Amino acid sequence: MSSSVFANLGHVLRSRDPAVDQRRAQRELVDMVSHITVHGRNHGVRIINISALGLMCRSDSALSQGQQVSIWLPILKDYPAEIRWVEDGRIGMEFSQPISPKIYDAMLSIIPPRQTAW
Repeated sequence: MSSSVFANLGHVLRSRDPAVDQRRAQRELVDMVSHITVHGRNHGVRIINISALGLMCRSDSALSQGQQVSIWLPILKDYPAEIRWVEDGRIGMEFSQPISPKIYDAMLSIIPPRQTAW
């Protein structure tokens, strides 16, 4: 068989192309210190992007994919979410319920926009 090990990895290359936006909702670049609560323990995070469906943050805490958490957000307070992925100190999470457009817009007016590149 002469097929390359990499012959079927085109989807991986496309998914890593920053020019291709595969997200279900537009992300807003922000810079906000917050915390995640897991099993009654708080873990400090810095939120770096957010949408009505989820967010990405940075943390030094050892958190795992699949954990049910709550994230403190303005207006919403402790909002339930699931950790969908963890990589190199970055955490992606999906909210249990999308944030309504009215509340999302009000919340974004409070959260500081990101001023610098990471």
